[in-house]
This record gives sequence, structure tokens and C-alpha cells, in this order.
Amino acid sequence: MTTLWIRHGTSLDGITRPHAHARPDTPLTARGAAQIAATAHALRDRGVRPAVVLTSPHPRAAQSAEILAALLGVPLAAPNPLYAEWRAPDCVLGKGPDEYPSEYQTWRTDRLRDPDSALAGGESLSALHERAMAAATVPEHPGEENTPLIVSHRVLIGAVAAITAGASSPHDVFQAARRFTLAPAGIWPALAELR
Repeated sequence: MTTLWIRHGTSLDGITRPHAHARPDTPLTARGAAQIAATAHALRDRGVRPAVVLTSPHPRAAQSAEILAALLGVPLAAPNPLYAEWRAPDCVLGKGPDEYPSEYQTWRTDRLRDPDSALAGGESLSALHERAMAAATVPEHPGEENTPLIVSHRVLIGAVAAITAGASSPHDVFQAARRFTLAPAGIWPALAELR
């Protein structure tokens, strides 16, 4: 069985600023907690019992991981920055497209030509690529009962999915990750794909 990735449940920024870059400290909402509980029940109903729950340190993911570990009755590892979301530059956190400053608008074009570039507080496309490569190589264990479950974020999960599908350049991985869709508390790969 493959490593399971789960996107955190709906966060406060996901409700109040759905088109903005989520702030790292935005918490999980009651709706998000219910979504994660439903995902835990779906996993349990399918007989999926991971060996451990790994998680991003962002509160929305760490809180989701706590719920999953408790409902599945499995250990929860300490949060790991390897599984954090792509770090958008500080100048756009909590802001939507109509509020992006001109320096960010310019950088959005330039980053595709220079994947090593980054704005203050942000992560370059090369750094995201390297981190996603490391995250994609989480050791898999034989048997369902030894599978890790990782709680993370849409763009990082999308980057891992792109690498798994064969994307190799920072540009291609990032473009695929931006297009990747996964609902809050969604599982990748989908449970239906695992059997």
C-alpha cells in the first residue's frame, strides 16, 4: 500500500479569505474538524490503520492530525516542517489576487525563469521542489498496517503527486502543484485507487 496523504480540514482563512494565501497560523475550524473526523471514519470503514500519523507544523494540519490519530487509535509523530505548505512570501499572506503588491506580481512571472528566486519570507520553487522530493521518499512499509498517513497541504501534496507522476523540474512540479485539486480533508491517492 502507498503512503496516504490527507489535506487538513477547512481552516479559518479558508472560510474568511478563500482566495488568499493562507497565513501559517490560521487554525482549523469546527467544520474542518468534522471533515477530518469523517475522513477518519472512512479510513476505519475501509480497514485502513496507519502505523503513524505524520504532520505539518501549521495549526490547521497539526490539529487535523491530532483528530485522525485519536480516532484511528494510532501514534502521532511530532510535527515536521518537511510537510509544511509552500511558503508564500510575507507580502501576500492573507491577501487575495486583487491585493497582491506589484513586486509579487513581477516575481510571479520571474520565478518561472529563475526557480531559485524568492521574496522575503517565501520559499523558492527550487526549495519547494527539493522538499517535495524528500517528502515523496517517505519510507513505505509492507502491509497496510505499517503505512504512514501524512497530514499536509494542497500545494505540497500536489508537488508530491507531480513528482510521483514523473515531473522533474522545479517549474513543472510547481505548475502541477498549483493546478492540483484536493478538497479539505481529502485523501491522495484516493482510497478507490488503492485497491
